Amino acid sequence: MRALLFFFSILMLLLGHAVRIKRWSRFIGIYENPPTGALLRAMSLGYALNFILPFKLGDLFRAWYSGHRMKNGVGLSLATVILDRFLDVLAVSLLFAALLLAGVQRALVLDSAKFYFIAAVVILLGLAFVRSFSTAIKRFTMAICSIFNDHIRLRCERFFWSLINTFRDLKHIRLGLVLMETCLMWLCYIASYTLLGLFLTSLGSDYSLVEIVILLFSRASLDLSALRSTSQNAAILRDQLVLAAYMLLPPLVFFIATVFPSLRSRDAVDRTDSGQYLKILPQIEEKDQLSFLDDYFSARQPETLKKFIALNRDISIIADCSSGSNASTILCMDKQTVFYRKYAFGRDGEKLAEQLQWLRLHEGCVPICEIIGSETNAEYCSYDMRYHSEAVGLFQFVHSHPLAAAQQVLLCVLDAVESGLYRDCTPVDSAVLDRYIAVKAEENLEILLASRELHELLRYDTLVINHREYRNLSQLLPMFAAEHLRQIFRDDKISDIHGDLTIENIICVDRGEGPGFYLIDPNPGNILDSKFLDYAKLLQSLHGGYEFMMKTSAVSVVKNRIDFIYTRSTTYDELLSVLRAHMDAHFSHDEVRSIFYHELVHWLRLLPYKLRKDSKLAPMFYAGFIMVANDVYDWFEKA
Repeated sequence: MRALLFFFSILMLLLGHAVRIKRWSRFIGIYENPPTGALLRAMSLGYALNFILPFKLGDLFRAWYSGHRMKNGVGLSLATVILDRFLDVLAVSLLFAALLLAGVQRALVLDSAKFYFIAAVVILLGLAFVRSFSTAIKRFTMAICSIFNDHIRLRCERFFWSLINTFRDLKHIRLGLVLMETCLMWLCYIASYTLLGLFLTSLGSDYSLVEIVILLFSRASLDLSALRSTSQNAAILRDQLVLAAYMLLPPLVFFIATVFPSLRSRDAVDRTDSGQYLKILPQIEEKDQLSFLDDYFSARQPETLKKFIALNRDISIIADCSSGSNASTILCMDKQTVFYRKYAFGRDGEKLAEQLQWLRLHEGCVPICEIIGSETNAEYCSYDMRYHSEAVGLFQFVHSHPLAAAQQVLLCVLDAVESGLYRDCTPVDSAVLDRYIAVKAEENLEILLASRELHELLRYDTLVINHREYRNLSQLLPMFAAEHLRQIFRDDKISDIHGDLTIENIICVDRGEGPGFYLIDPNPGNILDSKFLDYAKLLQSLHGGYEFMMKTSAVSVVKNRIDFIYTRSTTYDELLSVLRAHMDAHFSHDEVRSIFYHELVHWLRLLPYKLRKDSKLAPMFYAGFIMVANDVYDWFEKA
């Protein structure tokens, strides 16, 4: 009978530990497939160490061991172990509360009850404090993590990020199951402690349930080894050996169980992606993870980052392909495929929704990217584009293929938009033209003239750009007078247009039958929908060299001198000649002049964005605007 009492006490303890493993797996299972064998081994070894080491240090080993066998690493494992122990503190405080209410050995229970009540209150207040002062805590965390190098900083920030999400993502599991498992686990433990007390009592020791609980969960048990020092008293020594066996047998059983093939097969790290799991971080590259976490813990744009994670937690981000717009583009993958995702939030999301609408509307009119999914709501807009492994941007294409192939693509693009978009043309409305000039030219020119970043440069009559002298804006202002622009644009025709036909928005696909293409990223918000705006966008690339400026990371400004590395290629010069010849063959002199003036308006639209987003490089883009304006002056205005 005695042996059965001890046997069933061990069995109930094993059942309690098994339920704990199941609950722990549920926390991990939000993010990845839990490696059951590794979790069993980690917990068995951790519990054995807890019996020997003070302060529950075995839990740190449990997190370290299991984390090295999980896809998301030690940070997530430690975060889930902390959550597991937080729930234990709350459960034990309730257990002591029940003992107090029952009036069982009140004097013996009171001290430990106070400790756990205080610990539970501290935990709950701590969670409330973190929620209320999250910004300050994030910045403090960032300050601490910044002490270390990038490798250690990433590991620290990943841990705190994992800890935050472990608590936040509890909403993604059935909390009723967690509550049920917690209750079942503690019922098994209480049953085990009761049976152990009965067994010790049958041996002549005076151990009740309360005394067992005090022994295992008293304040002293957190500070000292569970193994007491040996004694001359045979009865005390016997009790210690029983307790040692009680504490160590379940971990030993679990450890032995992990050698069975059915568990060893589930011990390997599952590094596959599955749509059923959330991503701790969607970025694959560590530098991208560090950049995101630095932004998060610096408390910059917290709402935007929150929306970013909500949008992208079901994918893995391979690369950030964003360019110069307020919308972001990423190359990513889910369980089935690789694709591009473009997204934006708030007002930028509303603009992106207009772009999505344009793409849906013009399917079949011109070759455009294939939309394979989209989502639009009050907070953001996103859409996914099919990825083609053989597709490259026209910029890369023209610099990696023969010039004839690049010329062929450019002319095919022009033929396609002429026949597919510009078919039905109507005269420009004077009110629309006036609004275009006011909003796109005059307002942006005022921002340019009032900018602090360009204030000194604007004082000079001439600029020396890369050792060549140009007229400065003060000498070119008559070109931008409203009446002058109205005269130039008065004969424009209105039609469907792409609106942002730059080189980087033309994607080439060479499948062995000659280069094809498709268009991405239209811009419906131009006010004046003249096809000359599309030609002007091509000029901004081929004439203004916009893509080469985007690849330049430094500019020097000394008085009226602006110097920067300008790597414009001869291929661009050749393609500009092709484009100019096409324009001269199809349009009158006045129409060609209108196209070049629209290019100037495009530069005026670009500069406020650059002043706002990248003020250090704004002088370089201002220099690009001045160089283009001087060409237009020499070609069309100079007497």
